[in-house]
This record gives sequence, structure tokens and C-alpha cells, in this order.
Amino acid sequence: MPKLKQFASGTPVETRSQPLPETAAASPAPQKQPSFFKTLLKLAALAFAAIFVVGLLFALLGSAAGGFGGTAFGGTCIARIQLNGEIAYSSSGGLFASETTAEELMQEIEKADEEGRVGAILLEVNSPGGSAVASKDLFDALQNAKKPSVAYLKEVAASGGYYVASAADYIVANPNTVTGSIGARTSLLNYAQLFEKLGLKEESIQSGELKDIGAGYRNLTEEERGILQELILEIGDNFAEDVYAAREKKLDKTLFSKYLDARVLTASQALKAGLVDEIGGKADAESQAVTLAKPDAREGEALPFCEFKPKRGLLDLLYGAAGGFGTEFAKGLKSELQRTSTGAEYK
Repeated sequence: MPKLKQFASGTPVETRSQPLPETAAASPAPQKQPSFFKTLLKLAALAFAAIFVVGLLFALLGSAAGGFGGTAFGGTCIARIQLNGEIAYSSSGGLFASETTAEELMQEIEKADEEGRVGAILLEVNSPGGSAVASKDLFDALQNAKKPSVAYLKEVAASGGYYVASAADYIVANPNTVTGSIGARTSLLNYAQLFEKLGLKEESIQSGELKDIGAGYRNLTEEERGILQELILEIGDNFAEDVYAAREKKLDKTLFSKYLDARVLTASQALKAGLVDEIGGKADAESQAVTLAKPDAREGEALPFCEFKPKRGLLDLLYGAAGGFGTEFAKGLKSELQRTSTGAEYK
């Protein structure tokens, strides 16, 4: 006889002691392949977690050192400061980005100038230029430093890169460096004809007729072109005047005037014009820095380097990492979409 089981509701339910008849084994369901986007999101989550952990470690190390980084030792040292990449007040982002902002470089110069054990500043330049304002501010910071300074020009030290270097007391250029380009420029994108083909038109409501000067949805008038040309010429003249003031006693005035057409120069051309003091390698620049830091130094004597890079906190590191990660994630997504749609891509 079947057994009855009493539940809390009071309703008797019949149960059977014998097992239920076996059912046929179900065929295994086909494995569903994870979609590309799900895989990409998983990889993104793992990468972000890794960045967070690395950023935390960097922040803890930075907070432990505090303030600006520097080699701990006694005696005179050479402050090595590196200007790499485009000169700007904002970084391109990324935890491992090599660029240092103009604001951070100015802080490094000022800190090195205030540090008693620093005998000289060695500025290593590898930059094609950038912001006119940031370049001018860096030029002023180096020129106003009380400590003697040496600039070493690497692969490229042109336009704003040379602008900053010209403030140094002594300039060494690598034999293969590209430098010069003393001048200013700006570029405007004109998409008026494209809009016309697409049947699009952009309207501007403005308080003055020149408020939209340089707008891409229409062509420049001759008057507007003249206004912008005058602006660029004045900025270029400021650049040239600063270089002239900093290097006046060393310049070949004829060649300097010739090179104000903003051409790029080889190291030998720059030396003939008096824009640099010596053609040599990194060791030559370091040797000159030792001479300036310690005039009584023996031949071949070396001094240790000290660096004054500002330490970043956790929030700064994570902010930069997130910016760089987001950029690379977008690039990867675009690349994969192009690959899956066309089968290949050229880069």
C-alpha cells in the first residue's frame, strides 16, 4: 500500500517507494560558442583588474617615497630631465605612457634648481614640438634656473623641442638628430565640399562676423586668411626672438636669418648657424654637465644622476590607465570589426 506523507498544509500526498521508470538518455546539447563581444568583454574585465592591481602597487611605492623621486646619496649630482614626445599640458593617457606633461617638466626643473646637491641640469630632448604656450613656459623655466644646464638633442629636437633646448647654457646634438624648424603653424580642416555633396549644411548663430573664423563648414575669406597669417607670424616671431636672445653671442646672424623660413636642419647645419655648441653623443653631453656642475672635476670624472619625476597617486595612475586602456580597447574593437568584415586590413 502506498505511504502517505503529511505536509505543513495538512494535505496528504501519496508517495511511492518504487523508483520511477528510467527515461531515455537525452542527447548532449551542442556547445554554444561564446560570441566575439562576450570574449572581448571578459578580456577587458581581466585587463582592467590587472591595471588596477599594478596601479595600486605603483601608488603604494610612490606614496612611500613621497613627493619627488630622487637617488638617495650624498654629494653633487646631475639632475637628468627628459622631454619626450609632443609638448602639451595634458598627457595622451595610459599607465605606461612615456610622455610627461609640460606642467610636470616645469616642476622637475624647479625642484632640481632648488635642490642643493644638484650641480647641473641635463635636459634630454626627443620632441617634434607641440603647444606654443607650453614650449614658451618650459623655455622660461629652464632659462630662469640658477643651476647651469646642458641640452642633449636626440632623434628629433625640432620646433618646440628646439625652442625649449635653446634656453640651455650648452647644447649637444647627436650627429643624426633633426632640429631647427624655428617657426609656428596651424592647420584647418575644410569639409565644405563634402557637406555639399551629402546635402548637409551647418549654420552658425554668432555675435560677430569673424566669430566662426576657421570653421570647417566654409572656405576662408582673404581677410580671414590675412588675420590668421598675422597671428601665426607673431607667434613665430616670438619663438625666433627668444632663440636669438638666448644664443645671440653664438649665432651666425646670416645663417640664422636664412633658417627663419622654418626649415628643419641637420646637426652640422645647426652647428654652423650657432644653434648648437657641439656635435656628439650622450656621453659628451653628460661630460659637459659634469664640467658645469664641478669645474675642478678631473678629466673623465663622472657624477651620479638624480631624477626629480613627480610621484603619482593611485587616482592619477588609475585615471591615466583607464584613459589609455579605453583608447586601446576602442582600437582593438575597430580592428577586429574590420578584420571580420573584410578578412584583412592594412595598417
